[in-house]
Amino acid sequence: MKFNAYFLVFFSLLFMLQYSSCRITAPCSQTPYPQVCRHYINTNLLSNLDRHQRFAFRDLVLKVSMDQAIEAHQLVLSLNLNSLDADHTRAKGAWNDCLELYEDTVDKLNRSIGSTNALDVNTWLSASLTNQQTCQNGFKNLNIPSSHLQSFPNYVTLSTNLSKLLSNSLSIHKVSTSSSALHFSKQVRGRRRRLLSDDGFPEWVSAADRKLLQSISSGPNADMVVAQDGSGNYKSISEAVDAAYKLQGGATKRFVIHVKAGVYRENIEIKKTMKNIMFIGDGIDATIVTGNENVQDGSTTYRSATFGKFELKQ
Repeated sequence: MKFNAYFLVFFSLLFMLQYSSCRITAPCSQTPYPQVCRHYINTNLLSNLDRHQRFAFRDLVLKVSMDQAIEAHQLVLSLNLNSLDADHTRAKGAWNDCLELYEDTVDKLNRSIGSTNALDVNTWLSASLTNQQTCQNGFKNLNIPSSHLQSFPNYVTLSTNLSKLLSNSLSIHKVSTSSSALHFSKQVRGRRRRLLSDDGFPEWVSAADRKLLQSISSGPNADMVVAQDGSGNYKSISEAVDAAYKLQGGATKRFVIHVKAGVYRENIEIKKTMKNIMFIGDGIDATIVTGNENVQDGSTTYRSATFGKFELKQ
């Protein structure tokens, strides 16, 4: 009798373990990296899932990915970049890029969790994957030997797993939204999709923005003017951008900067927290913005953009 009781308990536990394993294996088997998925998604996490929520599993994977992105950011942040020896000094720029890119990835993943806008989430996850590749490209751009990264084994493992988790997240998101995408496709198939409205603007352009764009032909009604001859508020675009950030004070109202004719040799950094900044020039071959940052001078491709969006450092 005692033996039968032990026998029953043993097979009950075995059944529970197999059932738990199946609950993880089934959804993870649909991902590009099922082994990584099974490693990070355990039965405790699955037990808290609301099975009635369509994006429950997707959001679970997103949260795990975000935790890894935060950990990667903290790891890079803990590196004493100023103490790098002469052979690794060039790598400092690449590490700084990675730090900002991880911050951006965390932000995008946080916005994706709970979102029902399939296109937005698809864009944010794709951008997060691009951030990972851009981070790695920084070391290649500056010809940093692979031995440099290998000297940080914890980071290499963390970064590799994060890339795989992001790929899994994107794959799961596409699966979870495939039915709605099909429904949308059927709706569109029966009617003509117009990209432009009657006034020639894309349908997504708001009425206020249409009015603003239409007024440009008679001279832009700008909040700020940049002119190299001193006839405006500022002589450089970068100065105007810094001033606009302070004037905005976190507001989301459209802020228009008119850049008068001239050749502006500068790299403009648009802070991530700046919203709705609009630049208006005097036309092709009149207002020209050209930067001179390049890899040969020690700048990564990420930093060489003439107009770039970067994190705001306090």
